[in-house]
Amino acid sequence: MEKKIRIRLLAGAFIGALVAHAPASAQQRLTIYSAYENSQIAPLTKAFEAKNPGVAVDHFRQPGEELLATIELELRARSPKADVVGLNDASIAYLQKRHDAFEPYAAKDADKARVEMRSPQNIFTPAFVNLYLIHYNTRRISEADVPKSWADLTDPKWKNQIAMADPSSSQSVQSFVWFIADYLVKSDPAKFGWDYFKRMGANGVHLESSHGTIRDLTVSGERPIGINLLANAQTAKNRGEPTSNIWPSEGVPGELSAFGLLRASKNKELGKRWLDFIISPEGQGLMPASLGGAPVRNDVAYKYPDGSSLEQVKIIPVDSTFISDNKRTQARKFHDAVGK
Repeated sequence: MEKKIRIRLLAGAFIGALVAHAPASAQQRLTIYSAYENSQIAPLTKAFEAKNPGVAVDHFRQPGEELLATIELELRARSPKADVVGLNDASIAYLQKRHDAFEPYAAKDADKARVEMRSPQNIFTPAFVNLYLIHYNTRRISEADVPKSWADLTDPKWKNQIAMADPSSSQSVQSFVWFIADYLVKSDPAKFGWDYFKRMGANGVHLESSHGTIRDLTVSGERPIGINLLANAQTAKNRGEPTSNIWPSEGVPGELSAFGLLRASKNKELGKRWLDFIISPEGQGLMPASLGGAPVRNDVAYKYPDGSSLEQVKIIPVDSTFISDNKRTQARKFHDAVGK
């Protein structure tokens, strides 16, 4: 644990040194912390820089739970290095509740987002909707044979072939854990609840710290089935990789990914410009090719990687308040159930 903390502190110190030692004549710099891969966020940052001559974006990335720990360490030290943070809405709510971390800001066009995706207090600006799905390798598994439901993944025929994220390191997988253990169990207790994860553990489910790594395992065929996020299925589709996805019959949990302006930001005007850009038609139009999620505006055309339209997918909004308040307890119960 001590080693992890030192690594996080060094990462924060590196970003701080990068900004603090920039020459006075250098470009204005916006520092963004997020859980998104550099290659995923690059189309957005490049477009933003093109719209804002003289501005450069520095992006620091860690898996979600590690990033939360880094941000918390910096906030407790009263030395946050980021201007803007990109996480899911549950993680942003957690940071706001614990640290009053974010400054409210109503981005331009914020009222164009779908009503259920807005922040009533303007603590965050919604970026995209991320959905859980079954992602699979089309060279290893045929469309006819792929699991059609979440319950199907416990079938012994898929032993040692499935990968999913570890809730101890991934923020987003908390949505999936809630969906299985607390939502679906109400309608089908025989198939879902914590016993579902016991069956997954017995089936040799492989745990990873990030969804990008799970995507890579699915693409390579090492673990041909991934319990993954839309963003990673979209990225694989954008790259022409041999994968496709299934929308499970029980429905899919929908997680909102967003950006928030840190109250302690030293570049608040740049941060506000970033939030304005994220919700703009241009920014929203880039979401599928960049971060890989579905736009939050209805006036931006979009189809899922498999060609489905927005209205064809049964989306279950996640209980972000429950997830924010219970993530450590849920992670412990998950590991007790899976046995890893």
